[in-house]
Amino acid sequence: MAFPLLCRIAAFLLAITALPADAGTTSSFTLPAQSYAGSRERQYKVYVPDGLAGPAPMVMVLHGCQQTHDDVLRDWGLTAAADRLGFILVAPFITSYDGLRNTNCWGFWLDPHRHQGRGEPEDLHQIGRQVEGRFAVDPKRRYVTGLSSGGAMAVVLSVTHNEYFAAAASASGLPYGEDAASVSFSGCPGSATFHAVSRVVSDMRAERNAAYPIPLMVLQNNADCTVVQPAGRNLRDAQLQLNGDAGHDTPAEALAQQRACTPVNGSGYGCQHSFYTVDARAGSRSLVETVFYDGPTATPDPGDTDHGHYWIGGAQGRDGKWALQRGPSYPDIVWDFFSRHVAEGGTAPPPPPPPPPPPPACTRVSAAPGAHIGAGRAAFGGMFNLRAISTGDQRDIGFAWDYFFARVTLHQGEGGRWYVQAPAGCG
Repeated sequence: MAFPLLCRIAAFLLAITALPADAGTTSSFTLPAQSYAGSRERQYKVYVPDGLAGPAPMVMVLHGCQQTHDDVLRDWGLTAAADRLGFILVAPFITSYDGLRNTNCWGFWLDPHRHQGRGEPEDLHQIGRQVEGRFAVDPKRRYVTGLSSGGAMAVVLSVTHNEYFAAAASASGLPYGEDAASVSFSGCPGSATFHAVSRVVSDMRAERNAAYPIPLMVLQNNADCTVVQPAGRNLRDAQLQLNGDAGHDTPAEALAQQRACTPVNGSGYGCQHSFYTVDARAGSRSLVETVFYDGPTATPDPGDTDHGHYWIGGAQGRDGKWALQRGPSYPDIVWDFFSRHVAEGGTAPPPPPPPPPPPPACTRVSAAPGAHIGAGRAAFGGMFNLRAISTGDQRDIGFAWDYFFARVTLHQGEGGRWYVQAPAGCG
């Protein structure tokens, strides 16, 4: 009886070693409480991909309520995105907090925590500065994003520290200066009250101390029952009113283009990506971009609230609490936005050249036509599918059901295709 058990253990260990691993290093740090009002000790983690060359972009990502920085690193598909795209990922944890709050909520609606030089925004700014003291960060490419209260705090940072961050992205977040009534606790379809956009603009103008019109991306599920529309539209409209010129300060005036979201992992849920700018020229810098879609309310995680309120992690994400794998891939969409927005005076790096096509494998296999079909080197074809056809040059190589008599040599070329004639470069 021991032998089957050992086989199962060996198979399990083999499966573990076959799982993809992050090609980088995660380090844990602590920011001590600072001397300014509202500061507290904050824990945070930094994920650095292997092989970064020179100063890299920094992306700070803020968890939502009832989450931690570990949820961000585990479920959101961002470590894989950092590996693939070459940015340093910073995941702060609120660690502790004051006032009456849901578990681990950032205090975006509390006055002590939405101004420069104090509270949580300044602690997060100091975390960024501490990361820059340890790792090589491009000062023109510092970015911040987050979900729910983390998305709302990313908006706060885009106002309080617009001289520091190059761009911000809010996923299911809220406009600057909103209060607790802007969040729905009534279940679906949800209800909330919001400040007038003019008041949001006035609050942003009073707080902002640098002229830089920090670009903002707004990601919002129209079916979200916790942060309900018009939260996303208000974020967009306030951004345009604050930063747009007289001819581009409304959505109708500033809309430059609209298209379906790409890339998408699974259903796109009717996702529309809209670009708003003060310049009609193609490729010009956008003031705000919105990603609105009609996503599901329920998620696979049994601990979720099923209120359509989550981060979509894409192919490398996971279904977790307030995290959904399938749908418009937030890591890809947000990074595409960040990569196109560099702080004033900076220059976006050129896109990498496309990889060269792989050389032909130059492998040769001699077998009967039917055996070539069985191995995927040929396919059924001809009249009544009685002939074997090579997958590369589509040549008839004999009777499809001949497994014993004829022998035909096929040559492997690019993309795993097989040819009767040896591909160029194979001799």
